[in-house]
Amino acid sequence: MIPRWWLVALFYVFAPATTASVPGLQQVCSWYDFFLGIHRCYHSLKTNVNEPPSPTNIYILYDVNPSEGFNLRRDVYIRLAVFLKALQKQPGYERSRLVLPPWSELFHWRSSYLNQMHLPWGHFFDLESMRTYADVLETWEFFDEFRKLSKATGGNTVVLDEYYRLSHFDDMFENGVFVDKFEQTVCKKETDPNMLGTSAVMGYTNITIDERICVKFQGSAWLLHSMFEKLKPKRHDGLRVIFLARAETILHDYWGNVDYWEARRSMRFNRDLVRIADKFRLDYFNSTNHWDRVQRPERWTDEGPYRKSKGGDYLCAHMRRADFLYGREKTTPTLHSAAMQIKRKLLELGLRKVFVASDCSKSEYHDLKNYLKRFKVVRYSPEGREEMARLKDGGVAIIDQIICSHARFFMGTYESTFTYRIYEEREILGFPKDLTFNTFCKEEEVGNCEKNAIWPIQYA
Repeated sequence: MIPRWWLVALFYVFAPATTASVPGLQQVCSWYDFFLGIHRCYHSLKTNVNEPPSPTNIYILYDVNPSEGFNLRRDVYIRLAVFLKALQKQPGYERSRLVLPPWSELFHWRSSYLNQMHLPWGHFFDLESMRTYADVLETWEFFDEFRKLSKATGGNTVVLDEYYRLSHFDDMFENGVFVDKFEQTVCKKETDPNMLGTSAVMGYTNITIDERICVKFQGSAWLLHSMFEKLKPKRHDGLRVIFLARAETILHDYWGNVDYWEARRSMRFNRDLVRIADKFRLDYFNSTNHWDRVQRPERWTDEGPYRKSKGGDYLCAHMRRADFLYGREKTTPTLHSAAMQIKRKLLELGLRKVFVASDCSKSEYHDLKNYLKRFKVVRYSPEGREEMARLKDGGVAIIDQIICSHARFFMGTYESTFTYRIYEEREILGFPKDLTFNTFCKEEEVGNCEKNAIWPIQYA
């Protein structure tokens, strides 16, 4: 039998060369292990060799062109949420998460006396419902997690070593064909305000950009995976923070399919906003989910095909005015024309009440009521400045959308994303398509005017 001290001597002679030949292998055998039995050290070495590397924590942040509105931003979220679900199935991306950008001083938020900077998504949406579809977190939650994960480097400041500034190709249909592609280009100061050193990323001063990568991008969200692989840094120490600037450049992988609608259905509104809208419906229209026969289970995952919603005894008209009056004057009706179209539909349906969701001025709203004197015309307004300060402009808009979503009949504005979001809500609630997909015409007499597209809901 070989004396144990011989085994110890053999270990010190051969072990360094053995462990060094295995890349990334740490010393796991001590001299004490050999006194207990050489098989223990062999087992430890074997286990360490076969152990896979620790998965990388990946955070994907993004922003949207500041001029884009609330409802377009909701659509951009869906593109990235669907992409995230697919990305997490790829090797090395299992621990990817999507960081929701804060809402800050959007173009259509006109209440300048309100502080509307860095509003979280939870102010408008039910985050727990959204998380049943996609692994998302608020920006402040990301900051907390980043501090914990980067404690060794003292990381209170988020350093973006993958900052991708996306832009369109000059010729999107080269040779008449649209092809998914991306190409790294030279960054120019005039195309990115963050290049000037005067703008904080998303308004946060604790985010710095290590290197800007400007990319001409043309294609659906899944193309991002190829971009991440080709342009990623050589080393990332188990933590990878990716930022996508101008994320509206990215297209849907499949618009209107089951994946799209699952992400969309998960985007239920903040419960407080729903409560306020429900109270308004009850007070003004005697409308409840039960009486209106709408589909609204506790969880969105329990929804299914349904077309029997009746809705409350009122018509909802979304009338986009303001910039549409001069930006889309060829398709936007005059106030009188819109009023006559509403009146005709009220008489046809035997309804007496109208809910108006509009960015029209007070004088225009007064004129509209005069055109519809025989009917009851109402709109939602917060009860005083204190409630307005709590709801914000975006909260008021969502309350409008909820009330419109439950009306017997809906008329929307051509090419308005606000109208499209109401279409989607009504599809989820289970209304017949002919009570939902209706569009104001430029002129009352023209029956074959341009209409918004119909995209019915899809279930698995």
